Amino acid sequence: MLRGASWSRWFRFVRVRACVAFLAAALGLAADATPSWSRDRVLIIGNSFTGGIRTNLRMLTRSALRDTYVKVRASDGWTLNDHAVSRSTLRKLRTSEWNSVVLQDQSDGIFAERYPGARTLDGEIAAVGGRTVFFMTWGDRDDEFDVYDALRGVPGGEEGYVPIAFELDAVVAPVGWAFRELLLEEPDAEVWSVDGHHASERGRYLASLVLYAAIYGESPVGLWATPKLTAEQALHDQLLAERVVLEHPTDWNLDAP
Repeated sequence: MLRGASWSRWFRFVRVRACVAFLAAALGLAADATPSWSRDRVLIIGNSFTGGIRTNLRMLTRSALRDTYVKVRASDGWTLNDHAVSRSTLRKLRTSEWNSVVLQDQSDGIFAERYPGARTLDGEIAAVGGRTVFFMTWGDRDDEFDVYDALRGVPGGEEGYVPIAFELDAVVAPVGWAFRELLLEEPDAEVWSVDGHHASERGRYLASLVLYAAIYGESPVGLWATPKLTAEQALHDQLLAERVVLEHPTDWNLDAP
């Protein structure tokens, strides 16, 4: 059960969001419009692990009064090396001014042999004035916890998302690490779908919360809660994402330009 302080925090954030929404309405802003400074464009490049995340991220940004356009370029089983030579992916990158581009490699992680594709895509992102955000993936249901250390990696290493992100001065969205932390707290948490590989509804929501926190450097607590979870689960996962991402900013290079 959540402690009283957690619920108090939840209601405090809800009141703040409600007040902001009321002021926006009072200023004559339509429900589908937000101040021009809040508009940005996010592209997610990956594979089947990105499924269902676009809508959740869009809902979170709208609840924060951000008018964010979210697009996905994904093909099942693709690595970043595949995307780096794909005319469709490169065309998608080059034909818009993306504020943030999220890069997600295959489900087994990213390592030295796949870093060249990440470097190529990062160069393309820089050319359109965007910011690179690496999406750290999660392990399978039957994996041991040490797989998360490999998915994460360390600065200067040859395996994991942290080494390539720090090399390129990019941000890491530690989705997989949030899965790890949730599973340490709740070993029976259903973060996977029936195949034990792709994310469940809860897993996709948690991934979206982590992405929001990493992209914007802001807490997702008090934002949109998916109706597919209980209110308690949604609040717990919002607080978890806040803790994993924002309480350890240097771990994930959040200050990267």
